[in-house]
Amino acid sequence: MSRANTKDHNSTQAMPKTDGGMFWWTIGISVLIGMATFSWIFSIFVFTHPETPFNYSFLEKMNRLEEIRQFDEKSVPAGRTYNPKDLYQKFYTLSDRNLKDNNALLRRNYITNYKNKDEKPFYLSGRFRVVHARPLTKGDVFTTGMVARAVAMTDDEREYRNVVIEYVLPTIVDAKPEQQFSAGDLLDIDSRRKKRRLYSSVINVERLNEDVLVFTVVPLLYGEHTVDATKGITLTAAPPAHLNLRAPLPITDNSFGAIAGPGGGNPDTEPAGVLTALGGPTAPGKAGTVPVPSTVATTK
Repeated sequence: MSRANTKDHNSTQAMPKTDGGMFWWTIGISVLIGMATFSWIFSIFVFTHPETPFNYSFLEKMNRLEEIRQFDEKSVPAGRTYNPKDLYQKFYTLSDRNLKDNNALLRRNYITNYKNKDEKPFYLSGRFRVVHARPLTKGDVFTTGMVARAVAMTDDEREYRNVVIEYVLPTIVDAKPEQQFSAGDLLDIDSRRKKRRLYSSVINVERLNEDVLVFTVVPLLYGEHTVDATKGITLTAAPPAHLNLRAPLPITDNSFGAIAGPGGGNPDTEPAGVLTALGGPTAPGKAGTVPVPSTVATTK
C-alpha cells in the first residue's frame, strides 16, 4: 500500500461519527413546548368560554362548573332594565354576526353567574300575552320546568309584535302539564304593578325576520310563580342543575294563532302561521299594534 493511500485511510478512521442525536433532541423539545403551549391555550379557552357545548360538557365532567346561583334582591347583579320597545331598539340594528357574538356573551354571563362586572345583564320588564306554552324536556337547553312564548303588550293593551319573548321557568322536577300558562294569558314581568321583582335576564336574541326579534329570558330570583290564579296553580322555579347547550335557542317554535280578537286567539284551535310584525316599522320600535282583551296571569 502506498504512503498516500495509508494517509487517506488513517484520516477516514479519525473522523468522528455523527448519529443526529442533537437534531432529534431539538425536535423532541420543540414538540413538548408545542404541546405545553397548546394545553395552556386550550385550558384558558375552555375555562373562559363555558357557553360552548364542548367546553361546558368537559367542565361538567371534570366537576369544574360553578352551580348557577339563585340570587336574592341584595345580591342580584346590577344591570339596566328595558321595556320591550327599548330592548328592541338596543338589538335591532345589530348584524347577524354581532347578534351571534352577543348571544355567546349573554349565555357566558348567565353560566358564570355574572362574575364579569363589566358585562351587565339586560333585564326585561313589561306585559306579554302568551301565544303557547309547554313543559321543558331533556331535548331543550333547560331540561325541566316550563317555557311560555309570548308577544309584548303596550300600555293601552295592544300587541307590539316586533318583540316576542320566551319566558323560561326552570325547575328541579318536571313540570306537570297543568302547570303551564294558557294561550291568551298575560305575563306581568317586573312591571310597576308588582311589588316583588324577578329580574328576568336576557340570555338569547334571535332575529325571526326583518322586523321581529325573539328574546329568551330567565328570572334570576326564581321562586314561586302563579300559573293560574283562579285555580291556585303555582310553579316553583329553581336554578337549573344542568344545561343542554347542544339544544337550539330559541326553545319554542314560531307558530302563532290568528290575531287575538274578542275571546282571544288560540293557537290550538285556530290556523297557525308564522309570527310577523304588522305593518313593519319605519324605524326601530315603530311597529303596528293589535288590540286584544285583557285577562291577567301574573308571576308571583
